[in-house]
Amino acid sequence: MLARKKSSKNGKVIPLEWTEGVGRLLNETYKDQSTKEGRYFDVYGQVFHEEMLLIVSYLSETDQNILPVTLYLSADADQISSVEKVKATQQNFIDLIGLFFDEILSNTDWNEFEPNWQEVTHHHQNYFYKITRENFNLTLEANRLLGPDFEDVELEEDLDN
Repeated sequence: MLARKKSSKNGKVIPLEWTEGVGRLLNETYKDQSTKEGRYFDVYGQVFHEEMLLIVSYLSETDQNILPVTLYLSADADQISSVEKVKATQQNFIDLIGLFFDEILSNTDWNEFEPNWQEVTHHHQNYFYKITRENFNLTLEANRLLGPDFEDVELEEDLDN
């Protein structure tokens, strides 16, 4: 399950036009370093009734087994309840992505992964993030292969605990 909230199911994919635009922005912004490291940014997002989720991975161009750095960002439903709020949240997500990856890529010894959801405040708004080594493309493929019943079973197990 990619989303922060366990009740987040049946999300709609954020339009590719926007996620690909964010990916192009990141790949251009960090072009020198990513070219040197043989990496690129890939962006994916979903909107659920309960939240908006954006995932940004810094992946190897040649070997999917080289562990990526993946940033997950989540905003609550009230932060996407109008067109104006969606635009503000999207801009804040772009700002946060830049802040996180500026820090991550500026230090070759950076190793401060945070696999649990944490809260961050930006422009007087609270968002949630986690930073992992997960290749979200592989997770999406696994979820697709397991089918929609897999998430229902996973949710039931989480509710039982």
